[in-house]
Amino acid sequence: MSLSNKKCYLLVEGHGEVKAAQNLVVRLSQDLGLYIPWADPLRWPNLHQWKGKRTGGIMPGAEFIRSKPDAAALLILRDEDDTCPKELAPQMAEKLQVLKLPFPTAYILLHPEYEVLFLPSLNNMGFPPWDRDSWEARRGIKEWLSGQLPRGRSYKPTVSQLRMTRQLDFPTLRAAQVPCFGSLERSIIFLSQQHDNATGNVYPEPVIV
Repeated sequence: MSLSNKKCYLLVEGHGEVKAAQNLVVRLSQDLGLYIPWADPLRWPNLHQWKGKRTGGIMPGAEFIRSKPDAAALLILRDEDDTCPKELAPQMAEKLQVLKLPFPTAYILLHPEYEVLFLPSLNNMGFPPWDRDSWEARRGIKEWLSGQLPRGRSYKPTVSQLRMTRQLDFPTLRAAQVPCFGSLERSIIFLSQQHDNATGNVYPEPVIV
């Protein structure tokens, strides 16, 4: 990838994820030994839809980044509570491939939500250990985190996500084999390995829908 005066863009949905996701991808890139200049993340609505019914959506977001003359790559990062990422992510990648964006693109689903990344490191964050056999076994991780706090306190994404992201230990996450974290790592490596002729290149491997 030619990164001279260019940036990798990141689209997220939640308010709390803007700063947290930037810390996540910058630190993870460095941990992988990769130099990737990340632009400030952009909050983009309705990343669960190809085209938002009223505003936002994956396709309009991708086309917005296409208009950026300094765009070297695009990572779309969002929560997925219900649908299996192994099925949905390749379907969305197929649609993104058809757009033939002039830079590589990755579409990553955090299952069931961003906070799944915190679960292997809860002991170091002042929480009791996760009480399920699978990292992806429960919806409502935010509510579970709130339930572990003293009365009168609650988990607030706009306050807590960045602080807890800063406490993430990547070797611990790798050892825990959280599936969506593995996908995120592979997507960052994929984006870093692309070149100027990467038009239409997408991660994960697309499937025909």
